[in-house]
Amino acid sequence: MFGKTLDYQILSLFTHSRNVKTEEELNSCAAQETSLTIEDANYQLQKLMERLEGNFPISDTLRYLDIGCGAGDIAIALAKAGCKKVTGIDFVRRSIDQATLKAKRLQVGDCVEFICEDIHGWTPPHQYDVILSHEALEHIEDPQALLQEIGKLLTPEGVVILGFGPLFHTPFGDHMDGFFRVPIPWRGVIFSEKAMLRARRECFRPTDLADRYQDISGGLNLMKYSGFLKDVDITGWKLSFLCVNPQLKRFPPLYNLSNILIQIPLIRDYFAASVYAVLRRHSS
Repeated sequence: MFGKTLDYQILSLFTHSRNVKTEEELNSCAAQETSLTIEDANYQLQKLMERLEGNFPISDTLRYLDIGCGAGDIAIALAKAGCKKVTGIDFVRRSIDQATLKAKRLQVGDCVEFICEDIHGWTPPHQYDVILSHEALEHIEDPQALLQEIGKLLTPEGVVILGFGPLFHTPFGDHMDGFFRVPIPWRGVIFSEKAMLRARRECFRPTDLADRYQDISGGLNLMKYSGFLKDVDITGWKLSFLCVNPQLKRFPPLYNLSNILIQIPLIRDYFAASVYAVLRRHSS
């Protein structure tokens, strides 16, 4: 907004260092944080199904692939719900280690496996009936390439389930609440990238030396809602279900207002924060 130096000085007034951790400390914490309960896992799955308005098939005969599975909560919940063929994949080693320990502790290791791989370089043993990406698409460097890639991993009649956000250009799309004392909306849009990442290094992740959002640990691809719709169209998918900002349904006036705003091309990308969608092949 005012240049990287002045932006940084302004940001410094609103930050704190209470959550500062190195990558080594994060890895150590992840190794200990395996206390997921089945109630927690079920809550995550039920919330996802609610936002998808029932458009999520649950069956013990289907093969599931959870791309960007993180610590494995959804995959484990699927296994606990009776799904017998669940695979979670993530390129962050500490997340996969944590997910594997959780699955073992909750006794679903026979139904779910976790793989530490980059989806773009991974060769699966078979195709999947349901491919899920939950809270991950905004972190993947090239979402269009992913949408293209998953077509090869899906059975002809399969479905792709997507739930992601907040998107970068929306009020809290920088995913950096962890070190701000005051929740300034649209920080990532207002302040320079270099100022934001300098504040992040000094107050939150001192060993993450990235100087682009795309290169921070976990990544942020700066995707917009309009860009997602374009990527879906380019890659040849059919949107069989789409809901934007379903978390606002608890507040009907806000939800109705958001539905109006996302219809306006010039401003839609600043208000379409979270997206839940089901993709199918056009021939399905």
